Amino acid sequence: VESDGAVGGGGAPGVVLTGWAVALPAAYAEKLRRGTPCVVARIDRDRCLVDLRCVPEQDDDRVRDAVLACMS
Repeated sequence: VESDGAVGGGGAPGVVLTGWAVALPAAYAEKLRRGTPCVVARIDRDRCLVDLRCVPEQDDDRVRDAVLACMS
């Protein structure tokens, strides 16, 4: 889904970065944050959004596995 992110660390206050995120059920957010590995997600419009913008490609499988673990 389309997703706007903010530049962090005070480097560019108010600057919005347009991009994409994976939308999951809202209940996944806490499970992802508490899982191993921990996946930081946010809630927006009653959905859990996982923004992969800063996830290295070699970690894609780890994020996928974390999401799949939330389903069981």
